[in-house]
This record gives sequence, C-alpha cells and structure tokens, in this order.
Amino acid sequence: MKKDKAASPALPIRLTLADQAAECIRQGLRRHRWDGVMPAEGELCRELGVSRGTLRSALAVLFAEELLRPGGRGGRHAIVANSGARKRKLHALSGNLVRVLSPQPRFIVAGQTQVIFQAVSETLGRAGLHFEFEHHPGLWDLHHPASALRKITSQPNTVGWVLYRSTQAVQEWFAASGIPAAVLGGIYPDIALPHAEFDLVAASRHAVGVLAGRGHRRMAFLTVEKATAGDQASARGFMEAAAVAGVDAQIAVFDDTVLGLCRLLDGLLLSSPPPTAYVVAFPNHTQATIGHLTRRGFPVPKAVAVISRMDAVLLGECIPTVARYQMSAELLGRGLARMLLKALNPASKATIGKCVIMPEYVDGETAGGRASY
Repeated sequence: MKKDKAASPALPIRLTLADQAAECIRQGLRRHRWDGVMPAEGELCRELGVSRGTLRSALAVLFAEELLRPGGRGGRHAIVANSGARKRKLHALSGNLVRVLSPQPRFIVAGQTQVIFQAVSETLGRAGLHFEFEHHPGLWDLHHPASALRKITSQPNTVGWVLYRSTQAVQEWFAASGIPAAVLGGIYPDIALPHAEFDLVAASRHAVGVLAGRGHRRMAFLTVEKATAGDQASARGFMEAAAVAGVDAQIAVFDDTVLGLCRLLDGLLLSSPPPTAYVVAFPNHTQATIGHLTRRGFPVPKAVAVISRMDAVLLGECIPTVARYQMSAELLGRGLARMLLKALNPASKATIGKCVIMPEYVDGETAGGRASY
C-alpha cells in the first residue's frame, strides 16, 4: 500500500541570519576563495555585514560540519582540506529522506526537542536531504522489535534514521542492521551507534551539589517509568553524587501523568522525614511539582527546594524563578546531523561519533537562590 505523504510532511527549513552567513562562507570555500586559513573574524564581519555574535554562530555550524577548524595561524580558523566533498558524495545515495523514529507524535514533543529537529532539518537540507517524522508508539513496547523494524525501514527513498527516546532493543537492532542511524540522547552499554546528547549526568550531579551546599540532607529525583538510556544514567549520577555528599537520596518514578506525579509526591511527603529537595527530570513536570508541593503545605522555596534538570521556554517566565539547566538545542541538532551525514558518506572513516553538550546552571528562587529579576 502506497504511503500517504501528507501523513508525514517534511519539516520546513527556515534560515536564520547566521545560517545565511554560514552558507555564504560555504560558497566561498567551494570556490576556493581563501587559501589555508580564513580571514580574521573582524574582516569577515565587515565582508558579510553581520555582527560578531552572528558570525560566531555561523562558524559554530561550520566547525560542527568539519569544514573549518577553530584557531589556526594568528588566531584565524583553518580550512579543512576537501571541505566541499561531502555534498557531492551524498548524491550517490539511493534516496534523499532521513526519518526520525519516535514513540510520540510530533505535536506533543517538547519545545527544546523541536528546536533540535529544526536544526537537523536545516543542516540536512543544505546537503540535499529531507527530514520526516515517523510516529510508532507500539514499537516501544516490543521486547523483540526486529520484524516491525524491518518493515518500517523498508520504506523507499530512505537513507538514514534518527532514533528519539529509543529503547535498548531498538538501538541493538539498528546497531546490528548496518542501516545508517544516529541516536538523539544516550546509548545503552556496548551499543555502537553515533549519538548526540545533553550531559544530563553532569546536571544531575551538579544539582546534588547545589542542594547539599544549601543544607538539604534528603533529596528525591523525579523521573518517569519509560526512562531512556540517558535518563537512567542521569538517575545513577544523581545517586552517586548523593553518596559522595553524604545525603539521603532516592529515585522516585511515576507514570508520566500529572495525576501520577501528584500521587508520587503525596507518598514522598508521608515519609518520615520527607524530602526537602527535588530534582525534576523533565521540565514539563516542574511547575506541577512546585504547585502540588505548595498546595500540600510545603511552599517552594520556603519549605522545600526544586531544580529542573532541563530547561523550557515557560520556565524562564515563572514566579518563583525556577532553578534549571540551560543547554543549546540548536548546537546539539547540528552535531547530530553532522554525525548522520558522516554515517551516510561512503568515504568517511568507520568511527562511532558522539556530540555531548554541557549544561549551564541557571540559579533561581526554587533552589533557595536569589530572584533573577
């Protein structure tokens, strides 16, 4: 049966000023306009008519695509030899579609992940590839998904896959199949797949240090039942950091619903003594956690502290201000696309790449910090 293309439209490509500047530099590289190294950044800014901040955003893309290397003679950036070869070699592929395989429909995917997918789409688009979204919720409940995956990956014109919130069984199958794929998020032990992830383990460890430093001796890490490899590693990092800090900590799991979260919190509040600090794994649960604790007589931050392991747009507009970890979704998306392009390039070296983006802690009142306004 022929697939209805209207059911999974290609994601749109929107170019920012930084993207346009990056494309101007790419064209110059393809025409061998510069020899060996790029002009100084100030000169490039004048030539392109952009600010230094915009130029550096463009350069970050070109570094991720391995067209330029930071530094070089006199602080200028070095040009990578044969920088225009990748796109020409991709033309030999038997299709032009890269699909993301997800357990969730795209419309409920978190805003930060949408930014990642947009960056992937833009980067692939410049290489002549299109990016489509595949929603297969039942696949994530299969312990042996081989038959389903063979059918899914047999779609025509498809050259590679992005695995989002993938299970261990799904990752193992792709690793053994030889089908080009890259994982958005962490990978399970002994699985050889390129992947791009935020360093959520570092964020979880740091959160323990922040809370312990502010006098909290009993903490809980709130996460969901269907945790990914990265989520599981993050929870382990939280517990390891708590052991080093000498505080009492626990992993508290719920079913990814608001009702389930509230029931979990009620159970934690009945313990003796209850936790005085909470690290929330997902930003969409952070405000519900703060609200439920407050209505149960544990106001944040007067009685308890809350830190969100990740950021979301609305968290920056909350009162009290939310302590959280900011990460560059756009940079992660470009890194993910770069690794996928390398996997699709028949001339690339057979190495398993990874892109890890470090978080930046944003203090807030919910952790007992100062107001940011």
